[in-house]
Amino acid sequence: MNIGRLYDQSIAHTYDHDERGLLAGARTLGLEQINRHMVADQTRSVLDLAVGTGESLIAIQKAFPDAALHGIDLSEEMLRIAKTKLSFHSIHDDVANAGQHFAPESMNLVLMHFLTTFIDGEDIVSRTAKLLRPQGYYSIVSSTFQAFPRIYSLARMVLPDEFIRDKNKAPENADTIVSFCTKAGLDVVAVEHFTKKVSFANFEDFYSFGMNSGFFAHVLCHLDDSQLAGLARMEGIFPLEDHYSACAVLARRPA
Repeated sequence: MNIGRLYDQSIAHTYDHDERGLLAGARTLGLEQINRHMVADQTRSVLDLAVGTGESLIAIQKAFPDAALHGIDLSEEMLRIAKTKLSFHSIHDDVANAGQHFAPESMNLVLMHFLTTFIDGEDIVSRTAKLLRPQGYYSIVSSTFQAFPRIYSLARMVLPDEFIRDKNKAPENADTIVSFCTKAGLDVVAVEHFTKKVSFANFEDFYSFGMNSGFFAHVLCHLDDSQLAGLARMEGIFPLEDHYSACAVLARRPA
């Protein structure tokens, strides 16, 4: 599955709707951590890995108006939407190639917001931490595998657990994300959790949310019509109550 194409075709134009406030709620934690620990006049260059529609960079621009802003994303359409909101140096590429576009020790701040579901988090943090200047900061906001436990429990009735974990690479919990940072030689300075209850009236409500928000699109897009029909036919499931879990981690490169 090409994640960039999936977002181009199915998610980009509905991503910002965030009707349940899950993206905004978790993102706010990460941005507040940055504002508490970073000094505006010392923040000259910022890189957003998987910049998406630019929502994190908009907040960064307000907090650090003199900073040069850079963003990389695999989705051309997400980048196009972001560039209608603010001016920044945009790169259409895989985040794994960030080191080909930016020099080591060139950034005061690197953002990884809502990316870890699709990548090898430990590998990408290790690579991109090298882009930080001494005392530069690395901000991670991520869903965890503890999110939507009820939904994934139901999914395991029709899908192998190995399949689900292969398609959903979300970190197990905050400790996993902290380990990404420490293994990359970063000092963790803040860890916070975001949890919010969610409900789905019926299968159509769940499916629409999953595809339009991107939260389940990377799993649902692999299901054929018979598998989707099997999920829809489950009796006594809806209305369904569940909860979303995410965490925000801020780390710093030593001097």
